[in-house]
Amino acid sequence: MRSAAAIPPFQPPPHTVLNSFLEPAQLTDAEAALEKSKGPAQTTDPQKAADRRLALALQGGGAHGAFTWGVLDRLLDESDIAIDAISGASAGALNAVALAAGYMQDGRAGAQEMLSKLWHRIADLASMSLLQPTPMERLAPGWRSDWSPGHLLLDFFSRFVSPYQFNPFGIDPLRQLLQDLIDFDSLRRPEAIRLFISTTQLDTGDLRIFGNETITVETILASGCLPSFNQAIKLDDTYYWDGGYSGNPALLPLLMETTAMEILLVRIDPKQVAGVPMTVNGIRSRLNRIMFNAPLNAELRFIDWLRHELNGPARPLTPVGQRLKHLHIQSLSADDFMGQLDDSSKLMPDLEFISRLRRVGHETASQWLGARSARKLPQGNCD
Repeated sequence: MRSAAAIPPFQPPPHTVLNSFLEPAQLTDAEAALEKSKGPAQTTDPQKAADRRLALALQGGGAHGAFTWGVLDRLLDESDIAIDAISGASAGALNAVALAAGYMQDGRAGAQEMLSKLWHRIADLASMSLLQPTPMERLAPGWRSDWSPGHLLLDFFSRFVSPYQFNPFGIDPLRQLLQDLIDFDSLRRPEAIRLFISTTQLDTGDLRIFGNETITVETILASGCLPSFNQAIKLDDTYYWDGGYSGNPALLPLLMETTAMEILLVRIDPKQVAGVPMTVNGIRSRLNRIMFNAPLNAELRFIDWLRHELNGPARPLTPVGQRLKHLHIQSLSADDFMGQLDDSSKLMPDLEFISRLRRVGHETASQWLGARSARKLPQGNCD
């Protein structure tokens, strides 16, 4: 029997990937732009440039994305923190475009207002649904609804009837909501916050990232397209499903295409859940969490391996390699609270529920900001 120690935790990618961080003579356009933006002082200490500039990575998770709303609302209170770029999937993509579009309208206050409008409009849509949370669901620990008649009916229905049968015209109320709220043209302006929206190609299962120039209403719908409830979204003759299946969220664009020296990963799903699930719903919930966390965990292991290689024997590094060596990647989450929530509550954007999630996100971000200001981050860490 093989010992656990004999199994490598990560298989390194082809050596050509590492070479892109080690050969300064072969600069990509992004690297050249990064080198130019650093200026002369950056060559001696990369950490001095834009030390309050933050890149955000936002996980998806349905109604649980209201936790991220609270986090973003609190971060926007900090006038000395500049948001350089955002990578998001599913609900993370919704939060990303709302923040960026609102910021283009009226700065930080506009971003906070747009996030509030988005989630209140989502709650308004949910209030018109026939599947309303019962008083018992509201009182149940973790807002559990997996045993409620409404959820059981929806679960049974989605197993035997596809969205192509019960919704042949592909009607999605979220489409009109986004058209009403978000000025997608403003996201293409040069001063807009850079966005990286994750989607999953249906034919190959590959991750595809959409940037500001190509983000539309359909892109955001594709990023949050759950195949049990929504028809696949067609973009450029290719069909797409939820971006969480392949990048939840994608981190590499924030490494390669931005200049921020700090990346904050806002987690919705807990990193670890204790115990063995014994019920059918518990097993399915755990499988979903493992599936949606797997791409992110793989990227984090890849980044950790890259950092290990770059901190080895002295070698000449490209600008991106220099930045990665000094980059801080931190995660923010409320595992104790979010771990109590059942997956069924991700389909329940009730106003009372999402308001509670927002408060938890706001408080969690305040704690993170306090800890961040109280300590000096170590050089090049990946939490």
